[in-house]
Amino acid sequence: MLRLLFFLLLATALPIHAARKPPETPDVIAKQILAPLLDPLKVATLKGNRPANQRLYKIIHWLEFARQRGGDVSFIIDIAQVAAGYSGTPAAISDKQAILWNRLKLEEFGCFTVAGMDELKHGGSPTITRGPDAGESIALDHILPRSVVPELAAKFYNLEAITAKKNRTKSAKITAREVEFARRWHRQGLLSAEGLAAIVASST
Repeated sequence: MLRLLFFLLLATALPIHAARKPPETPDVIAKQILAPLLDPLKVATLKGNRPANQRLYKIIHWLEFARQRGGDVSFIIDIAQVAAGYSGTPAAISDKQAILWNRLKLEEFGCFTVAGMDELKHGGSPTITRGPDAGESIALDHILPRSVVPELAAKFYNLEAITAKKNRTKSAKITAREVEFARRWHRQGLLSAEGLAAIVASST
C-alpha cells in the first residue's frame, strides 16, 4: 500500500516539474516571461524604495537567456512590449533603450557567468568578472535621484548599471547631464512639470 502511494505521488509530481521548465524559444520567452515583467500596470504596483531594480535584473536575465538561444535582443524586447500593450509609446522606447544599454554594460563587465545569471534570475546583483572592477558587484542607480523626483523611482528608463563602489561614492548631485535627461523626458511626457522644476532647482 505504501509503495503504491509512493508511485502515485511520484506520477503526480512529474508533470508539475515538467511544467516549471523554462521556455526555450526567444519569442515564447518574450511573450510569457518578459511581457509581464515589463507591463507598466504591474510595474506601477511595485512597492519599496527601489521597486524596479529587482525586476530589471530579472528582465536582463531573461533577455540574455533568450539571446543565448538565438534571439535578437532588440526584436525580443519589441515582441515583449507588444504583448505588454505599450509598444511604440515614449515609455516603451525609453525603456528599450535603457534595457539594451544596461544589458550591454553587464556583458562588458562579464556578468553573464553561470553564477551571474543565477543572481540576475532571482533579482540579485551580479558580480563583475572583467576589467579593473572585477570582484565588485553591480548596482542599479537612479539617473534622476528618487529623493528629488520620486515619480521616476519605478521607471526602467531611469536606471543605469554602475559599479557598487561608484554607487557608494556617488551623491545625489544634479549636473547638466541630469538636467538634460529631465528636459528630454519632460518633452516626451515621461516627467511632470513639477519633476522638471525640482531637477532644475536642485542643479548646480
